[in-house]
Amino acid sequence: MSELTDRIFAEGRNALEQLQQESANPILVKFVAPHCPSCKTLAPVLEQLVGDRSGQIHLVTIDMTEDPELAIELGVRSAPTVVLLKGEEVVERIAGMKPKKVYAQAVQKAL
Repeated sequence: MSELTDRIFAEGRNALEQLQQESANPILVKFVAPHCPSCKTLAPVLEQLVGDRSGQIHLVTIDMTEDPELAIELGVRSAPTVVLLKGEEVVERIAGMKPKKVYAQAVQKAL
């Protein structure tokens, strides 16, 4: 176990791949882009959701402009998109800005 698995929030593909290998917890992957106002609106919603379930789930932020290959691999076409992973498996994909309860239900299903 590394210090990464103890952290709730992480960024980038390396962090995601490390968590997939080292943690049994689900991973909420938030795809963002610099020009995306909804991404900034969504951030505190997801941070609170994950923070409330500390130790049960991870949140990884991926900038689509820096990691377009990962976005393509996970079928992400626009920002913001949230992909919920359990290991390598996509449990849920939520594109666009949605009410908090949509994300909460997805997280609950994965736990």
